Amino acid sequence: MKVSTKWLKDYLDYDCSLGELARKLTMAGLEVEEIKEIEGDTIFDVKVTPNRGDWLSIVGVAREAAPLVGSRLKMPSPQVDGSGPAAADLIDISIDDPDLCGRYVGVMIRNVEIKESPEWMKERLTAAGMRPINNIVDITNYVMLELGQPLHAFDYSLLRGSRIIVRRAKPGESIVSLDDVERKLEPDMLVIADIERPVAIAGVMGGSDSEISSQTKDILLESANFTSTSIRRTSKRLGMVTESSYRFERGVDPSITAIAAMRAAELMRDLAGGEVARGLVDVRPRPVEPWIVETRPARVNAVLGTDLDAGVMADYLNGWEIETSISDGKLISKVPTFRQDITREIDIVEEVGRGYGYENLACTLPRTQQQGKDSPEGLFRERVRRILMSCGGQEVLTHSMVDSKLAELAGRSELVLNVRNPLSEDLDSMRVALIPGLLLVLQRNQAYGTVNANIFEIGKIYFSKADGGMGEKLSVAGAMAGSLWKSNWSLSADALKVDFFLCKGVVESLLDSLGISSVRFVETSDPLLHPTRAAKILVGETEIGFMGEVSPDVHEKLDLRERACVYELDFCALMKSTPDVLRYNPLPRYPALYRHIAVVVSDEVKYESVAGVIKRSGEGMIEDVDLLDVYRGEQIGAGKSSLTISMVFRSPDKTLKDEEVNSVLDKVKEALGAEVGASFR
Repeated sequence: MKVSTKWLKDYLDYDCSLGELARKLTMAGLEVEEIKEIEGDTIFDVKVTPNRGDWLSIVGVAREAAPLVGSRLKMPSPQVDGSGPAAADLIDISIDDPDLCGRYVGVMIRNVEIKESPEWMKERLTAAGMRPINNIVDITNYVMLELGQPLHAFDYSLLRGSRIIVRRAKPGESIVSLDDVERKLEPDMLVIADIERPVAIAGVMGGSDSEISSQTKDILLESANFTSTSIRRTSKRLGMVTESSYRFERGVDPSITAIAAMRAAELMRDLAGGEVARGLVDVRPRPVEPWIVETRPARVNAVLGTDLDAGVMADYLNGWEIETSISDGKLISKVPTFRQDITREIDIVEEVGRGYGYENLACTLPRTQQQGKDSPEGLFRERVRRILMSCGGQEVLTHSMVDSKLAELAGRSELVLNVRNPLSEDLDSMRVALIPGLLLVLQRNQAYGTVNANIFEIGKIYFSKADGGMGEKLSVAGAMAGSLWKSNWSLSADALKVDFFLCKGVVESLLDSLGISSVRFVETSDPLLHPTRAAKILVGETEIGFMGEVSPDVHEKLDLRERACVYELDFCALMKSTPDVLRYNPLPRYPALYRHIAVVVSDEVKYESVAGVIKRSGEGMIEDVDLLDVYRGEQIGAGKSSLTISMVFRSPDKTLKDEEVNSVLDKVKEALGAEVGASFR
């Protein structure tokens, strides 16, 4: 915002240099970004923070500067004595949607003369970056810059029915705005209407059907207070950012509405020869009064690191027109309506800090009796991250907002949470899984020639619940493609070519490193995964995730160059399944004996079933079971497989003899024959 220092002096007396004034404002939070000289006037270009809509006016800046320079604000006090008929006899105003408009003031000015504004007004408007148009329009802009209250002037003769209705737009309504563009209105947009049609987009821009022209004689002056979220939503949807909407979005003081209207009426009387009707029409369905905030002086000093007396704190606050007294050792602040950013104790602490001067605060370390530490969730997250990195994984971060088409691709459309006002069409929903984003990372890297990749991410996913609510949870996911080994003279890249079993090995390494036992991989189906190379991951009977090769359909749609495998685990379930303390097993004292057997079973029998039978029937002597080879051929018949299995026998109490091992092995073979129909080669 541009602030004319000449104009500022109308409301504030100060003796310091303009450079010193700029420094004081900046240190108080109202940053002066640039100082310019324009035709004998010094202009401050100030940066207004989104929470301080009261700074978007000359009076607001003067109010902020007053205690900094030891002065007081000189608030404009319009003097208007109406004549002729009462405003209420000329215009009827009603508010149909008080949730979007808390106050609407209308003032009637008759017999105005439309002409150029005086030079002093045009100079001030130009210095503020606005183009002079005519005296009536310029006065509404002038008062907006002066007091921060947007105004609008209607040609009274063009209003049908002498009535103003503040309401939501009706389906199918449109309006041609002052920039001669037809705007399609949506039902939740607030409009100002007469008895037949909208005549203005509330808080954004007026309509061309009722604009001021050289033939205008009678004016209805609007001064209103609209809900900031409503104006922000309308402004964004219509792609219209105006001086008016910019102020309403940040909050306009509801107590200034009538004052601003009378100030503009005063200027229209003086500069346009208008006759101001008696009184005004003030519709106020939601009055806003000052509110009370209590503050503990000890808390102020603790946060700021100061040792200020409560009386000094009250002086700082009173200097900014925050009426403050001390009662029972507390600061009792009556917050004025123009300070909509002050609602809690910490907000008062900030005001005291600004009054004291941020530059005067000592640089000290935070006072604490204990060292900070990460949460259990954060510590576990770091643990998982290190394990996956030790498996050759590289961590990536993908966007939480994604294209909703990714959920369709993953077969999870029913879980999608759509973004109400997306930044773009390809960021219109929240991700329901991490895997689609990781596959896009693989796709992008493959397009640039990097076909070998092993990536993972730990992040939140978002989903719609069955009861219509929204949920979110942490997830651990990975994706890999190509080879995880760089080819050299002793080992080819195919040795670690990505497939289902390599991906399963990474998941097993993660679970084993966390100390999670009783893990099973059970065949499953998932739209993301290959129909025969997919598994859900169980710990006991609890499902904690899934893994597998990407389905051919997804592979084709994403145009992946290499076969990709993925996994995704529920972070909370993973954390819950991890034991608090890992149990230590001492090194074995006695030697092991090894046996290999070739087990012939039907192709329908899973290796997991075979290994389970071996362990159960091993009488506690079988320490480990491994699959060495799978053979299928004419020698064993169609529909059968020969599994070469290695077994490690060991006793914790003694050295085993061959006779003992052979006896157990015979029992294992007998159990395999009985339970899975096995024969032996």
